Amino acid sequence: MRYLGTRHLRAAAVRRPAPVPERKSAMLSDRGSALVGVVAISTAVLLVGVAIFMLGNAEGDIVEHAVDDARAFYVAEGGLERARAWLGDLLEGDPGANPVGVVFEDQSLGGGRYTVEVLNDLSFGSWFPAYEIVCESEVDGVTRRLGSVMVPETFAKYQWFIGVGTSMWFKTGERCEGHVHVNGDLQIDGDPWFGGRVTAGGGITMEPGSNPTFEQGYDLNVDAVPLPVFSDIDSSIRTAALNGGLYAGPLPEAKGFYHVRLGYPTVGELTYEGLVPDVGGYATVSPPQTVNISSLNGAAWFGETISIEGTLDGQLTIVADGDMEIWDDILYDESTPGAGPDPDCDDVLGLIANGDIEISYTPSNENDCEIHGVLVALDADILAERYKQYPPRGSLIVYGGVIANGSILVVRFKQGYLANGYRGDFRLDPRLLRLPPPYFPLTGRYIVYSWEELGPPEA
Repeated sequence: MRYLGTRHLRAAAVRRPAPVPERKSAMLSDRGSALVGVVAISTAVLLVGVAIFMLGNAEGDIVEHAVDDARAFYVAEGGLERARAWLGDLLEGDPGANPVGVVFEDQSLGGGRYTVEVLNDLSFGSWFPAYEIVCESEVDGVTRRLGSVMVPETFAKYQWFIGVGTSMWFKTGERCEGHVHVNGDLQIDGDPWFGGRVTAGGGITMEPGSNPTFEQGYDLNVDAVPLPVFSDIDSSIRTAALNGGLYAGPLPEAKGFYHVRLGYPTVGELTYEGLVPDVGGYATVSPPQTVNISSLNGAAWFGETISIEGTLDGQLTIVADGDMEIWDDILYDESTPGAGPDPDCDDVLGLIANGDIEISYTPSNENDCEIHGVLVALDADILAERYKQYPPRGSLIVYGGVIANGSILVVRFKQGYLANGYRGDFRLDPRLLRLPPPYFPLTGRYIVYSWEELGPPEA
């Protein structure tokens, strides 16, 4: 055994390796690190949760505001609709009343409130009223403001209208572009075409194999629409004719009638004279009178049956206290024959008879007849003269409307073929909603002519 001295022992001691750390201390260190990580993750999750909570609240506020905004819009629309109904009631109960300045304030509707006011009369002295109406609504602090111009609805809205009488059957090849209404049953035989809405107070009678086209559908069993009686026309249009219009009273001779020529002797004028049947023709019993249409207020009244033809430059409603016979085409000056009123046309015509309106069997009417205007037979029929006897005459083309309390009888079919009379071709004149003939009969309702959303009221 080798002996080591003290010096060597000390050196060996110095060179002894450091002791290995205890396992327990390492475990404590790992746990501390894990705790820090858990705290960090928990903090992150908490922050994310807070952010989601705040975002959810913000989204909820946005959704709630959007819902309230939509509700406020519909409340404002409801307020305008109530004003429209009120105007109709006022028109029926007190036609001469002035609604301007009427306010319905703080009205409750649909969980919100609204205030509606009739602001202005926009008719500018015309016979045709037009009112500016504004409605402001509020739902849970959200407001909307809508404006509308409302005008009375006239019977010129109808392209085809039958009151108490029986409509002819709508047949293959016939077409109506506008609103068709019958207070009785709708009768279909074949494949007629309807471009506008069709309404009927009764049901529908359809022959087997029929296939009509209803571009805008149809409604059955709707409320009946009564035509005004002649006394209503007498009190409105006759009064207007006596105060700035054209008035021609009854003729003293039996079987006398007035012959009216539009656009004669020049454009913008009309001439009328009293006639009676005579051997080989007619004899004059009242000398011709010429009137400038622009000098009239839009109303013309004849206290007899009239015959009429020609071209109109202007706006006029002609009433016959008797029958009305159409001897030839009646056209607007600003129109294209066969294509109707031109885009900038401001001519408009109403023809109202206390008796029948008849498309006479004249040489001019043997092959087609074109009429621009709205025809109204208040107590009788619109018909083609001897429509069951004379041979086919082509088409009856009407840009406007045909309205009869009785029936509309212009054609006879036999075994599915046109045997006599005219094939009906009734075309829409969309101007009639905003430009009806002067003093034309009203339905008793108001319609929305224009609509817009307004900004907040000025301070």
